[in-house]
Amino acid sequence: MTIHQTITAAATPAEQRFLDLYASVSGRLPGAGVPAVKAWREEALDAFAALGVPHRRVEAWKYTDLRALMTAVHPLGGLDGAEQVDVNASLGRTLANVEAYRVVFAGGKFRPDLSTLQGAPGISFKPLCSKLKSESEAADALAALTLPKGDVVAALSTTFATSGALISIAPGRKLNKPIHIIVIAPGEGNAYALRNAITLGDGAEASIIETHLGAGASQAWSFTALEIGKGAALKHARLTQSEASLHLSSATVTLGEGAVYEPTHAAIGGALTRSEGTIRFTGPHARATYNAAILARGRSHVDFTLVVDHAAPHCESRELVKAVLDDRARAVFQGKVAVQRGAQKTDGKQMANALLLSNDAEFDSKPELEIFADDVVCGHGATAGQLDEDLMFYLQARGIPEAQARALLIAAFVGAALDTVDNEGLHAALDEKVAAWLAAK
Repeated sequence: MTIHQTITAAATPAEQRFLDLYASVSGRLPGAGVPAVKAWREEALDAFAALGVPHRRVEAWKYTDLRALMTAVHPLGGLDGAEQVDVNASLGRTLANVEAYRVVFAGGKFRPDLSTLQGAPGISFKPLCSKLKSESEAADALAALTLPKGDVVAALSTTFATSGALISIAPGRKLNKPIHIIVIAPGEGNAYALRNAITLGDGAEASIIETHLGAGASQAWSFTALEIGKGAALKHARLTQSEASLHLSSATVTLGEGAVYEPTHAAIGGALTRSEGTIRFTGPHARATYNAAILARGRSHVDFTLVVDHAAPHCESRELVKAVLDDRARAVFQGKVAVQRGAQKTDGKQMANALLLSNDAEFDSKPELEIFADDVVCGHGATAGQLDEDLMFYLQARGIPEAQARALLIAAFVGAALDTVDNEGLHAALDEKVAAWLAAK
Protein backbone atom coordinates (compact mmCIF):
# COMPACT_ATOMS: atom_id res chain seq x y z
CA MET A 1 0.00 0.00 0.00
CA THR A 2 1.29 3.45 -0.98
CA ILE A 3 0.51 6.38 1.26
CA HIS A 4 0.59 9.87 -0.24
CA GLN A 5 0.89 12.70 2.21
CA THR A 6 1.08 16.42 1.54
CA ILE A 7 3.10 18.38 4.05
CA THR A 8 2.36 22.08 4.30
CA ALA A 9 4.83 24.26 6.13
CA ALA A 10 3.36 26.13 9.06
CA ALA A 11 3.28 29.89 8.72
CA THR A 12 6.08 31.63 10.56
CA PRO A 13 5.31 34.80 12.55
CA ALA A 14 6.43 36.81 9.50
CA GLU A 15 3.73 35.25 7.28
CA GLN A 16 1.15 35.13 10.06
CA ARG A 17 1.17 38.92 10.36
CA PHE A 18 -0.08 39.21 6.77
CA LEU A 19 -2.59 36.37 7.18
CA ASP A 20 -3.99 38.06 10.28
CA LEU A 21 -4.16 41.40 8.49
CA TYR A 22 -6.18 39.85 5.64
CA ALA A 23 -8.54 38.19 8.10
CA SER A 24 -9.17 41.56 9.75
CA VAL A 25 -9.82 43.54 6.53
CA SER A 26 -11.13 41.03 3.97
CA GLY A 27 -14.75 42.06 4.49
CA ARG A 28 -13.93 45.74 3.89
CA LEU A 29 -11.79 45.48 0.77
CA PRO A 30 -13.24 46.69 -2.57
CA GLY A 31 -15.35 43.94 -4.13
CA ALA A 32 -15.62 41.97 -0.89
CA GLY A 33 -19.17 40.99 -1.81
CA VAL A 34 -18.26 39.78 -5.31
CA PRO A 35 -17.33 36.06 -5.32
CA ALA A 36 -14.91 36.36 -8.27
CA VAL A 37 -13.02 39.19 -6.54
CA LYS A 38 -12.82 37.27 -3.28
CA ALA A 39 -11.48 34.22 -5.14
CA TRP A 40 -8.94 36.43 -6.96
CA ARG A 41 -7.65 37.83 -3.68
CA GLU A 42 -7.55 34.48 -1.92
CA GLU A 43 -5.65 32.89 -4.81
CA ALA A 44 -3.04 35.61 -4.34
CA LEU A 45 -3.04 35.07 -0.57
CA ASP A 46 -2.47 31.33 -1.09
CA ALA A 47 0.43 32.16 -3.45
CA PHE A 48 1.92 34.44 -0.80
CA ALA A 49 1.51 31.79 1.91
CA ALA A 50 3.29 29.24 -0.28
CA LEU A 51 6.16 31.63 -1.07
CA GLY A 52 6.47 33.08 2.42
CA VAL A 53 8.20 36.28 3.43
CA PRO A 54 11.56 36.21 1.58
CA HIS A 55 14.80 35.83 3.49
CA ARG A 56 18.49 35.67 2.62
CA ARG A 57 18.34 31.98 1.73
CA VAL A 58 16.02 32.86 -1.16
CA GLU A 59 18.48 33.61 -3.99
CA ALA A 60 16.57 36.56 -5.47
CA TRP A 61 16.42 38.14 -1.99
CA LYS A 62 19.94 37.21 -0.92
CA TYR A 63 20.96 40.81 -0.20
CA THR A 64 17.56 41.99 1.09
CA ASP A 65 16.40 39.83 3.96
CA LEU A 66 12.80 41.01 4.14
CA ARG A 67 12.02 38.75 7.05
CA ALA A 68 14.69 40.53 9.12
CA LEU A 69 14.11 44.03 7.74
CA MET A 70 10.31 44.06 8.00
CA THR A 71 9.54 43.19 11.59
CA ALA A 72 5.97 44.55 11.64
CA VAL A 73 3.01 44.93 9.29
CA HIS A 74 1.03 48.14 9.63
CA PRO A 75 -2.77 48.42 9.52
CA LEU A 76 -4.09 48.69 5.97
CA GLY A 77 -5.04 52.19 4.83
CA GLY A 78 -7.38 53.16 2.04
CA LEU A 79 -10.47 51.61 3.64
CA ASP A 80 -11.94 54.67 5.31
CA GLY A 81 -12.49 58.29 4.30
CA ALA A 82 -10.09 60.24 2.11
CA GLU A 83 -7.06 61.72 3.83
CA GLN A 84 -6.21 65.39 3.36
CA VAL A 85 -3.22 65.93 1.08
CA ASP A 86 -1.64 68.86 -0.72
CA VAL A 87 -0.42 67.24 -3.93
CA ASN A 88 1.61 70.18 -5.21
CA ALA A 89 3.33 70.72 -1.89
CA SER A 90 4.15 67.00 -1.70
CA LEU A 91 5.63 66.99 -5.20
CA GLY A 92 7.59 70.20 -4.86
CA ARG A 93 7.08 73.20 -7.12
CA THR A 94 9.18 72.10 -10.08
CA LEU A 95 7.69 68.60 -10.34
CA ALA A 96 4.19 69.96 -9.69
CA ASN A 97 4.62 72.32 -12.65
CA VAL A 98 5.24 69.48 -15.13
CA GLU A 99 2.21 69.56 -17.41
CA ALA A 100 0.57 66.13 -17.36
CA TYR A 101 -2.64 64.15 -17.04
CA ARG A 102 -2.77 63.30 -13.34
CA VAL A 103 -3.92 60.13 -11.60
CA VAL A 104 -3.72 60.62 -7.84
CA PHE A 105 -3.84 57.95 -5.14
CA ALA A 106 -3.62 59.30 -1.59
CA GLY A 107 -3.72 57.04 1.41
CA GLY A 108 -4.51 54.05 -0.80
CA LYS A 109 -7.61 55.67 -2.33
CA PHE A 110 -8.17 57.02 -5.82
CA ARG A 111 -8.84 60.76 -5.68
CA PRO A 112 -10.99 61.82 -8.67
CA ASP A 113 -11.10 65.38 -7.30
CA LEU A 114 -7.30 65.64 -7.69
CA SER A 115 -7.02 63.70 -10.97
CA THR A 116 -7.36 64.91 -14.55
CA LEU A 117 -6.93 61.77 -16.69
CA GLN A 118 -10.64 61.01 -16.79
CA GLY A 119 -11.99 61.63 -20.28
CA ALA A 120 -8.62 62.30 -21.94
CA PRO A 121 -8.82 61.58 -25.69
CA GLY A 122 -7.47 58.22 -26.81
CA ILE A 123 -7.07 56.94 -23.24
CA SER A 124 -9.31 54.49 -21.43
CA PHE A 125 -8.91 54.85 -17.67
CA LYS A 126 -10.66 53.33 -14.67
CA PRO A 127 -9.54 53.05 -11.06
CA LEU A 128 -9.40 49.42 -9.99
CA CYS A 129 -11.72 50.01 -7.04
CA SER A 130 -14.59 50.98 -9.36
CA LYS A 131 -14.13 47.85 -11.51
CA LEU A 132 -14.46 45.48 -8.56
CA LYS A 133 -17.91 46.60 -7.44
CA SER A 134 -20.00 44.29 -9.64
CA GLU A 135 -19.63 40.77 -11.03
CA SER A 136 -19.85 41.89 -14.67
CA GLU A 137 -17.25 44.68 -14.44
CA ALA A 138 -14.96 42.63 -12.23
CA ALA A 139 -14.88 39.77 -14.74
CA ASP A 140 -13.40 42.05 -17.42
CA ALA A 141 -10.85 43.56 -15.04
CA LEU A 142 -9.73 40.30 -13.43
CA ALA A 143 -9.09 38.68 -16.82
CA ALA A 144 -6.32 41.24 -17.37
CA LEU A 145 -4.99 41.03 -13.81
CA THR A 146 -3.39 37.62 -13.75
CA LEU A 147 -0.89 36.80 -11.03
CA PRO A 148 2.75 36.17 -12.07
CA LYS A 149 4.29 33.08 -10.55
CA GLY A 150 6.87 33.34 -7.81
CA ASP A 151 6.36 37.07 -7.19
CA VAL A 152 5.69 37.70 -3.51
CA VAL A 153 5.22 41.47 -3.97
CA ALA A 154 2.65 40.91 -6.71
CA ALA A 155 0.85 38.44 -4.44
CA LEU A 156 0.72 40.92 -1.55
CA SER A 157 -0.35 43.80 -3.80
CA THR A 158 -3.16 41.71 -5.27
CA THR A 159 -4.33 40.41 -1.91
CA PHE A 160 -4.60 43.83 -0.30
CA ALA A 161 -5.15 46.19 -3.27
CA THR A 162 -7.54 48.99 -2.38
CA SER A 163 -7.23 50.52 -5.85
CA GLY A 164 -4.90 50.98 -8.81
CA ALA A 165 -4.78 52.41 -12.31
CA LEU A 166 -6.22 50.51 -15.27
CA ILE A 167 -5.03 52.44 -18.34
CA SER A 168 -5.30 51.56 -22.01
CA ILE A 169 -3.91 53.81 -24.75
CA ALA A 170 -5.56 53.36 -28.15
CA PRO A 171 -3.53 51.98 -31.09
CA GLY A 172 -1.71 54.69 -32.99
CA ARG A 173 -2.44 57.31 -30.34
CA LYS A 174 0.41 59.72 -29.61
CA LEU A 175 -0.15 61.52 -26.31
CA ASN A 176 0.56 65.25 -26.24
CA LYS A 177 1.62 65.19 -22.59
CA PRO A 178 2.65 62.60 -19.99
CA ILE A 179 0.41 60.63 -17.66
CA HIS A 180 1.52 61.32 -14.09
CA ILE A 181 0.59 58.64 -11.57
CA ILE A 182 1.03 60.18 -8.13
CA VAL A 183 0.99 57.91 -5.08
CA ILE A 184 1.13 59.60 -1.69
CA ALA A 185 1.28 57.72 1.60
CA PRO A 186 0.37 60.48 4.05
CA GLY A 187 -0.40 58.38 7.11
CA GLU A 188 2.25 57.55 9.68
CA GLY A 189 2.12 53.85 10.50
CA ASN A 190 -0.25 52.66 7.73
CA ALA A 191 0.23 50.24 4.83
CA TYR A 192 -1.04 50.76 1.29
CA ALA A 193 -1.42 48.40 -1.66
CA LEU A 194 -2.07 49.13 -5.35
CA ARG A 195 -2.45 46.93 -8.44
CA ASN A 196 -1.95 48.59 -11.86
CA ALA A 197 -2.33 47.46 -15.46
CA ILE A 198 -1.23 49.64 -18.39
CA THR A 199 -1.53 48.77 -22.09
CA LEU A 200 -0.21 50.62 -25.14
CA GLY A 201 -1.89 49.63 -28.39
CA ASP A 202 0.11 48.99 -31.54
CA GLY A 203 1.91 52.10 -32.74
CA ALA A 204 0.98 54.21 -29.71
CA GLU A 205 3.45 56.61 -28.12
CA ALA A 206 3.27 57.79 -24.53
CA SER A 207 5.20 59.00 -21.49
CA ILE A 208 4.34 57.93 -17.97
CA ILE A 209 5.68 59.48 -14.79
CA GLU A 210 5.24 57.65 -11.48
CA THR A 211 5.91 59.48 -8.23
CA HIS A 212 5.78 57.53 -4.98
CA LEU A 213 6.07 59.63 -1.83
CA GLY A 214 6.08 58.11 1.65
CA ALA A 215 5.48 59.83 4.96
CA GLY A 216 7.01 58.69 8.22
CA ALA A 217 7.17 54.94 8.70
CA SER A 218 4.49 54.06 6.15
CA GLN A 219 4.56 50.84 4.11
CA ALA A 220 3.59 50.45 0.46
CA TRP A 221 3.26 47.46 -1.87
CA SER A 222 2.48 47.78 -5.57
CA PHE A 223 2.48 45.67 -8.71
CA THR A 224 2.24 46.95 -12.28
CA ALA A 225 1.73 44.98 -15.49
CA LEU A 226 2.80 46.87 -18.62
CA GLU A 227 2.05 45.66 -22.15
CA ILE A 228 3.62 47.56 -25.05
CA GLY A 229 2.20 46.65 -28.44
CA LYS A 230 3.81 46.25 -31.84
CA GLY A 231 5.70 49.40 -32.84
CA ALA A 232 4.61 51.24 -29.68
CA ALA A 233 6.96 53.40 -27.59
CA LEU A 234 6.84 54.21 -23.90
CA LYS A 235 9.04 56.53 -21.84
CA HIS A 236 8.59 55.68 -18.18
CA ALA A 237 10.08 57.75 -15.35
CA ARG A 238 9.69 56.62 -11.76
CA LEU A 239 10.61 58.49 -8.59
CA THR A 240 10.51 56.88 -5.15
CA GLN A 241 11.23 59.28 -2.31
CA SER A 242 10.79 59.13 1.45
CA GLU A 243 12.65 59.40 4.71
CA ALA A 244 11.70 56.31 6.69
CA SER A 245 9.10 54.38 4.71
CA LEU A 246 9.18 50.84 3.33
CA HIS A 247 8.33 50.50 -0.35
CA LEU A 248 8.08 47.19 -2.21
CA SER A 249 7.22 47.27 -5.90
CA SER A 250 7.20 44.79 -8.73
CA ALA A 251 6.50 45.12 -12.45
CA THR A 252 6.32 42.97 -15.55
CA VAL A 253 6.82 44.59 -18.95
CA THR A 254 6.05 42.83 -22.24
CA LEU A 255 7.35 44.25 -25.52
CA GLY A 256 5.89 43.37 -28.89
CA GLU A 257 7.64 43.50 -32.25
CA GLY A 258 9.53 46.76 -32.79
CA ALA A 259 8.42 48.19 -29.43
CA VAL A 260 10.58 50.65 -27.50
CA TYR A 261 10.65 50.94 -23.71
CA GLU A 262 12.77 53.58 -21.94
CA PRO A 263 12.43 53.46 -18.15
CA THR A 264 14.30 55.75 -15.75
CA HIS A 265 14.04 55.11 -12.01
CA ALA A 266 15.32 57.34 -9.21
CA ALA A 267 15.19 56.21 -5.58
CA ILE A 268 15.96 58.80 -2.93
CA GLY A 269 16.10 57.79 0.72
CA GLY A 270 13.66 55.48 2.45
CA ALA A 271 14.23 52.87 5.14
CA LEU A 272 13.77 50.06 2.62
CA THR A 273 13.08 50.28 -1.10
CA ARG A 274 12.90 47.16 -3.24
CA SER A 275 12.05 47.57 -6.93
CA GLU A 276 11.78 44.33 -8.85
CA GLY A 277 11.09 44.12 -12.58
CA THR A 278 10.96 41.76 -15.54
CA ILE A 279 11.25 43.05 -19.10
CA ARG A 280 10.33 40.42 -21.70
CA PHE A 281 10.83 40.70 -25.46
CA THR A 282 8.13 38.72 -27.25
CA GLY A 283 8.67 40.12 -30.76
CA PRO A 284 11.80 40.90 -32.81
CA HIS A 285 13.51 44.27 -33.28
CA ALA A 286 12.38 45.66 -29.92
CA ARG A 287 14.54 47.78 -27.63
CA ALA A 288 14.67 48.55 -23.89
CA THR A 289 16.98 51.06 -22.20
CA TYR A 290 16.87 50.97 -18.39
CA ASN A 291 18.52 53.74 -16.35
CA ALA A 292 18.44 54.03 -12.58
CA ALA A 293 19.87 56.25 -9.86
CA ILE A 294 20.07 55.57 -6.13
CA LEU A 295 20.76 58.21 -3.47
CA ALA A 296 20.91 56.82 0.05
CA ARG A 297 22.37 57.71 3.43
CA GLY A 298 21.83 56.83 7.06
CA ARG A 299 20.81 53.17 7.25
CA SER A 300 18.77 53.25 4.08
CA HIS A 301 18.55 50.01 2.06
CA VAL A 302 17.73 50.17 -1.68
CA ASP A 303 17.46 47.10 -3.91
CA PHE A 304 16.94 47.20 -7.68
CA THR A 305 16.44 43.72 -9.11
CA LEU A 306 15.87 43.33 -12.85
CA VAL A 307 15.47 40.40 -15.24
CA VAL A 308 15.65 41.10 -18.97
CA ASP A 309 14.25 38.13 -20.86
CA HIS A 310 15.21 38.01 -24.55
CA ALA A 311 12.64 35.57 -25.94
CA ALA A 312 12.74 36.96 -29.50
CA PRO A 313 15.61 37.62 -31.95
CA HIS A 314 17.14 40.93 -33.03
CA CYS A 315 16.38 42.77 -29.76
CA GLU A 316 18.55 45.20 -27.80
CA SER A 317 18.71 45.92 -24.06
CA ARG A 318 20.81 48.32 -22.02
CA GLU A 319 20.91 48.75 -18.24
CA LEU A 320 22.81 51.45 -16.36
CA VAL A 321 22.62 51.88 -12.59
CA LYS A 322 24.32 54.68 -10.62
CA ALA A 323 24.35 54.53 -6.81
CA VAL A 324 25.59 57.18 -4.37
CA LEU A 325 25.85 55.89 -0.81
CA ASP A 326 26.77 57.64 2.41
CA ASP A 327 26.94 56.70 6.11
CA ARG A 328 25.80 53.07 6.55
CA ALA A 329 23.52 52.97 3.53
CA ARG A 330 23.35 49.84 1.41
CA ALA A 331 22.37 49.43 -2.24
CA VAL A 332 21.84 46.32 -4.32
CA PHE A 333 21.65 45.78 -8.06
CA GLN A 334 20.82 42.32 -9.30
CA GLY A 335 20.66 42.34 -13.09
CA LYS A 336 20.05 39.22 -15.13
CA VAL A 337 20.03 39.04 -18.93
CA ALA A 338 18.49 35.80 -20.19
CA VAL A 339 18.72 34.90 -23.88
CA GLN A 340 16.35 32.12 -24.89
CA ARG A 341 16.88 29.55 -27.63
CA GLY A 342 16.23 31.13 -31.00
CA ALA A 343 16.82 34.69 -29.77
CA GLN A 344 19.73 35.18 -32.18
CA LYS A 345 21.30 38.60 -32.81
CA THR A 346 20.52 39.67 -29.24
CA ASP A 347 22.51 42.68 -28.03
CA GLY A 348 22.37 42.99 -24.25
CA LYS A 349 24.64 44.97 -21.94
CA GLN A 350 24.50 46.15 -18.34
CA MET A 351 26.66 48.31 -16.08
CA ALA A 352 26.42 49.21 -12.40
CA ASN A 353 28.56 51.93 -10.78
CA ALA A 354 28.60 52.91 -7.13
CA LEU A 355 30.09 55.98 -5.48
CA LEU A 356 30.84 55.30 -1.81
CA LEU A 357 31.05 58.44 0.31
CA SER A 358 31.67 56.53 3.54
CA ASN A 359 33.81 53.59 4.59
CA ASP A 360 30.68 52.00 6.08
CA ALA A 361 28.52 52.19 2.94
CA GLU A 362 27.97 48.98 0.98
CA PHE A 363 27.14 48.18 -2.64
CA ASP A 364 26.27 44.65 -3.76
CA SER A 365 26.19 43.97 -7.48
CA LYS A 366 25.16 40.62 -8.90
CA PRO A 367 25.25 40.60 -12.71
CA GLU A 368 24.10 37.45 -14.51
CA LEU A 369 24.11 36.23 -18.09
CA GLU A 370 22.09 33.17 -19.07
CA ILE A 371 22.53 32.50 -22.79
CA PHE A 372 21.02 29.70 -24.87
CA ALA A 373 21.75 31.20 -28.31
CA ASP A 374 25.10 31.31 -30.10
CA ASP A 375 24.94 34.52 -32.17
CA VAL A 376 24.66 37.21 -29.52
CA VAL A 377 26.61 40.16 -28.08
CA CYS A 378 26.19 40.35 -24.30
CA GLY A 379 28.26 41.81 -21.49
CA HIS A 380 28.15 43.23 -18.00
CA GLY A 381 30.30 45.22 -15.62
CA ALA A 382 30.31 46.72 -12.14
CA THR A 383 32.49 49.21 -10.27
CA ALA A 384 32.56 50.74 -6.79
CA GLY A 385 34.83 53.50 -5.58
CA GLN A 386 35.23 56.89 -3.95
CA LEU A 387 35.34 60.40 -5.35
CA ASP A 388 38.32 61.00 -7.61
CA GLU A 389 40.87 62.99 -5.55
CA ASP A 390 42.50 64.40 -8.69
CA LEU A 391 39.18 65.84 -9.87
CA MET A 392 38.53 67.25 -6.41
CA PHE A 393 41.97 68.92 -6.45
CA TYR A 394 41.36 70.27 -9.96
CA LEU A 395 38.08 71.94 -8.95
CA GLN A 396 39.41 73.29 -5.66
CA ALA A 397 42.50 74.67 -7.39
CA ARG A 398 40.14 76.80 -9.45
CA GLY A 399 38.53 78.34 -6.39
CA ILE A 400 35.55 76.01 -5.97
CA PRO A 401 34.92 75.22 -2.28
CA GLU A 402 35.25 71.57 -1.24
CA ALA A 403 31.55 71.03 -0.52
CA GLN A 404 30.54 72.52 -3.84
CA ALA A 405 33.16 70.50 -5.69
CA ARG A 406 31.85 67.29 -4.12
CA ALA A 407 28.30 68.20 -5.07
CA LEU A 408 29.27 68.92 -8.67
CA LEU A 409 31.07 65.59 -9.06
CA ILE A 410 28.24 63.61 -7.44
CA ALA A 411 25.59 65.35 -9.55
CA ALA A 412 27.59 64.59 -12.71
CA PHE A 413 27.95 60.95 -11.66
CA VAL A 414 24.18 60.54 -11.12
CA GLY A 415 23.42 62.61 -14.19
CA ALA A 416 24.71 59.87 -16.47
CA ALA A 417 21.57 57.90 -15.55
CA LEU A 418 19.10 60.79 -15.37
CA ASP A 419 20.17 62.77 -18.45
CA THR A 420 18.21 60.37 -20.66
CA VAL A 421 14.99 62.07 -19.46
CA ASP A 422 14.05 64.41 -22.31
CA ASN A 423 11.06 66.13 -20.69
CA GLU A 424 12.64 69.44 -19.64
CA GLY A 425 10.36 70.04 -16.69
CA LEU A 426 10.81 66.51 -15.34
CA HIS A 427 14.57 66.67 -15.89
CA ALA A 428 14.73 69.92 -13.93
CA ALA A 429 12.63 68.39 -11.14
CA LEU A 430 14.95 65.39 -10.84
CA ASP A 431 17.99 67.67 -10.80
CA GLU A 432 16.31 69.64 -8.03
CA LYS A 433 15.67 66.46 -6.00
CA VAL A 434 19.32 65.45 -6.36
CA ALA A 435 20.51 68.91 -5.31
CA ALA A 436 18.20 68.87 -2.26
CA TRP A 437 19.53 65.48 -1.21
CA LEU A 438 23.11 66.71 -1.52
CA ALA A 439 22.36 69.88 0.44
CA ALA A 440 20.68 67.95 3.27
CA LYS A 441 23.95 66.38 4.41
